Formats: sequence, C-alpha cells, structure tokens
Amino acid sequence: MATLTALVGPPGAGKTTARSWWPAAQVISLDDLRGALSRCGCPNDQDTTPIAVAAAFAAARHALTAGQDVLWDATNATTGRRDALLRLAAETGSGTAAVVLLPPLQVALARNAARSDSPCSCGWPRRVPADVVTSMHAAITADLPGLPAEGWGRTEIYREH
Repeated sequence: MATLTALVGPPGAGKTTARSWWPAAQVISLDDLRGALSRCGCPNDQDTTPIAVAAAFAAARHALTAGQDVLWDATNATTGRRDALLRLAAETGSGTAAVVLLPPLQVALARNAARSDSPCSCGWPRRVPADVVTSMHAAITADLPGLPAEGWGRTEIYREH
C-alpha cells in the first residue's frame, strides 16, 4: 500500500531539507510547482498557488493510485489543508503519516530571515513575513495534541531539526 506522508512545519523548519529522508517517494512540493507554473519561474509566486495546489493533488493522486509513496512538502499548517490530504489518501486507499518539523520559533525565524527579502519580478520575496512564520508556528504548536486524532496513521514530531 502506498503512503502519503505530509510534512508539517512553518517556513524555516527544514521541510525541504528533510525530503532526503524519503529517497524513494514521489515528492510533491508546492514551492517547486509554483516555480514551474509561475511566469517568472519563481517558487515564491503566491499568485500561482491555486493552480499549483490543483496540479499537486492531480500528481499525488496519480502516484498514490499507481502504488507510489508520496511526500507532500508544504507547510500544512491548518487543519483544513491536512484534512484535504487525508481525504486524498482515503480516496486512493493509501496509508498516511504526518511528520511535524517544529524547531523553536527563534530557529525558524532566523532561518527565514536568512532568505532574500528582495522581490522577484512577480513581486514575491523568498522571505516570509515574520508574523506569518510566528502565526504558523503557533497554529501548528496548538494543533500538536490533536494531530493523531485527525486521522493520521502515523505521527512523528521533530523539534530539533
């Protein structure tokens, strides 16, 4: 049975770096898809998010149906985003895992601050506003106790990544 593994973490948590932990999985990355679909090739182009999400779900559905494990690389910071992934896994008869990467807030903020704040031609910088990182970190932290009850087959939490 294929497994859909969702990375969960704020910007700067190390999600993209952690992709190497799943060398055989089909990686579905919203940043990569935004870059492929953006007029300027920028993974930060938030205006392409709706079409990137649609493409991501189509690619993940195809891979899971074919029996391929999928690693979903996005923040997945809200219950709604995670619920959509759980529904996809159920529709394809796939197992699920939520892997939370939640370093201390100051670590995530420092990593994010090291990213460029110069906007691309699309108008979006690589650096995420600090208040957004803080809000996502708080939301994920608040959701941690209830994460297993959301329906994940397996839940792993890494606070020092």
